[in-house]
Amino acid sequence: MAGKTWSTQTQLGTMFSLTARQVGAQLTELGLKDGAAATDRAVADGLAKDAKLRDGTVFYVWHTDRVAQLLRARGLEAAAAGAGHRAEHARPATGAGPARARAQAADPAPRPTHGYGTVVATDGSALGNPGPTGWAWVDQTTGETGSGGLPHGTNNIGELLALLEALRHAGPGVDLLVRADSQYVINIATKWAKGWKRRGWLKGDGKVPENLELVQAIDAELEARTGRTDFEWVRGHAGDEHNERADALAVAAARAAAPARAAAPARARER
Repeated sequence: MAGKTWSTQTQLGTMFSLTARQVGAQLTELGLKDGAAATDRAVADGLAKDAKLRDGTVFYVWHTDRVAQLLRARGLEAAAAGAGHRAEHARPATGAGPARARAQAADPAPRPTHGYGTVVATDGSALGNPGPTGWAWVDQTTGETGSGGLPHGTNNIGELLALLEALRHAGPGVDLLVRADSQYVINIATKWAKGWKRRGWLKGDGKVPENLELVQAIDAELEARTGRTDFEWVRGHAGDEHNERADALAVAAARAAAPARAAAPARARER
């Protein structure tokens, strides 16, 4: 794919031995994709642009080199020549071996947790993305948990709600470490919200940020804190006990929030 400026998700997947769906999940966590569409930020930053099929159907293509660089920064490795896609629902291997060793080497070293009054893991989930949405937090210090859901939302909304509720749980005075597998949420909390706020809650392109009410609520909670607030990115679905528990709670909350399907009317018997 050398020299190719723009790639589809399928073509990006070929570079990393991932399916198009798995690439989409990575792009969502990076804040570059929301549902089936690229985010305004991704388009404004030149990371994505729309294209059309012959029948007029719009889809998005991605800047090959820049997006591949972002994926590599998440610990993904380029596929060997001729490598095929992984299974659609593949999870990192749990046993020892070369593939697992490479994944562990690519992850950031865990941040020490002994210097914090509260350490909390957060996660969000949207079935179908968009679809029924759940959020959850797990207090690693006390073992407490919190979760909830709404009938319709996105994965990013679930992640933002998880952080917001975790901040409310922790309170303003304690030194807090938030462990999240969403770089979108971490970037909002540590960088993007500050810039948007300075510009009157507008992005660099003059557009209103997505999920603004949740972003503003998180910003207010962070501004009110007197204790230290740090964030740690955790690789999702990689065996971290607290991340896996938060994920399970968020998925369960999303399922519980799903609107009940109306029962199909019984067919009248033929007479």
